[in-house]
Amino acid sequence: MLRFVAAFLFRGMSVVASFAAILCLSCESKGAEPVQPQVPAWQAPELLASGFRFTEGPAWCEDGYLLFSDLSDNKIYKWNENDGITTFLSPSESSNGICYDGTRFWVCRHAARDIAALGKDGTIASFVGSYDGRKLNSPNDATVSKKGIIYFTDPDYDGVEPEDRELDFEGLYYIVNGSDRAILADDSLSKPNGVALSPDHTKLYVCESSSNMIHVFDLTSEGMPANRRTLCCISGDGEVDGIACHKSGYLFIAFSAGGIVVVSPEGEQQGHIAFSAKDRIRNLCFGEDDGNTLFVAASQSLYRVRLTY
Repeated sequence: MLRFVAAFLFRGMSVVASFAAILCLSCESKGAEPVQPQVPAWQAPELLASGFRFTEGPAWCEDGYLLFSDLSDNKIYKWNENDGITTFLSPSESSNGICYDGTRFWVCRHAARDIAALGKDGTIASFVGSYDGRKLNSPNDATVSKKGIIYFTDPDYDGVEPEDRELDFEGLYYIVNGSDRAILADDSLSKPNGVALSPDHTKLYVCESSSNMIHVFDLTSEGMPANRRTLCCISGDGEVDGIACHKSGYLFIAFSAGGIVVVSPEGEQQGHIAFSAKDRIRNLCFGEDDGNTLFVAASQSLYRVRLTY
């Protein structure tokens, strides 16, 4: 009898202890703070080339080279470690932003007022140049998702004279893979500029140069930008331009005379990369095999910044 009572009590205590342990784990998981990604560290900027007029839109190709625009010189240049700088395309119709989808490049062209497809062999053809039957303003920057959806901004910068404008707004658009039609995602931004995707391609970041704000959209399962909100406003002496998202989720924002501003996924400014006083940081992208190298278009110059992560 005593043995039976002891066994019953022991089993009862074990059940209570197990329940308490489960309850404790549940409380810990509910109350635990989300783990924040590590802030990448960076080395001093390394000058790769200079003497340009208005560099823009760098895009890395997995074949081991970089393309970038010289907007004012009407050229697209190529850089790699062995050959340095060579001319890839001239004229370029005043190309600006460039992105790469794993097969070809997509180019924002100010003079042609379109998005063009650029092959690795240098052949280029207009792809989308209008919305709702009206000519685009001045396509500025573009990014492409792993689903093949192209997102681009279309402010009214130098590509179009006021009397030649056919659209009375500045838009954020996307082009679904397999289509040649621009779909309007937002027509309320003023001077929409740089665009970038989060590492998991569930969010789209858009720079608004007129306000120095960074906006973020959620992307639906079909890739449609939705639920726009302001992530942050960059403070300081500069103007937001291009943007690149590191694999950690941290954003690297071109801030003209203000260098590069590093922002967390939650919108907190976490750091600053300084450049020469003559440099105006226009656009940037990540590249090389590990994705830890930042290429920077700085008007007259091209830089490389190596990250540790």
